Amino acid sequence: MAIIKNGVNGTVSGKAGSVVFVLTKTGNYVRSLPQVKKREPTPEQLLNRTRFKIVRSHISRLNPIIKIGYKTYSYPKRAYDIAMSYNLDEALIREGDDFRVNWQKFMIAKGSPNPITSYTMDFDQENRVLQVTWQYDAYLEKKFDTRSYNAFLTLYNAADHGFEYPLLTNDSKNSLIACKQDIIIPEHRKEVTYEVYIFFCRELWWG
Repeated sequence: MAIIKNGVNGTVSGKAGSVVFVLTKTGNYVRSLPQVKKREPTPEQLLNRTRFKIVRSHISRLNPIIKIGYKTYSYPKRAYDIAMSYNLDEALIREGDDFRVNWQKFMIAKGSPNPITSYTMDFDQENRVLQVTWQYDAYLEKKFDTRSYNAFLTLYNAADHGFEYPLLTNDSKNSLIACKQDIIIPEHRKEVTYEVYIFFCRELWWG
């Protein structure tokens, strides 16, 4: 919108249609608005958009967990940003003009070295309880003083684009040296495949 100051004989400023009025020390001028050319994205730009879209869709859903899992590692940056950057670089496999997530490399937590040396998972179908047991590296536990860290077990259904099945996390929390953690899995109407993650931290909060 253009504005006329001091009546019809005054100066004009602002935009009107395809022109813009400019007031300078030497007078009032009219300029055409620059034409914005819409360029088609390059193949490389389309690939980058696909990469970001895939990783962002999972990071956004897992963000409450990621805030905990990356909190110490990412400070003072946002946990979300660090998780995006890491998984964009490490957890994608290119397939032609598309990508898929390598869930074995996808990380929802990052900090001190992983203390777990081996693990097992057993599912009690009658009580619908998944129990994860593990052995840990005593040297790493002592070096990083993690014996009292709480286990945070997370089950994520990556294929659930409709958000029908929420994230599952353990209510009771065992320590690293307890070497086991249970989680209750509710009964579903159809078969569900979960990605299972576990990490250890000093405190658990949903900030």
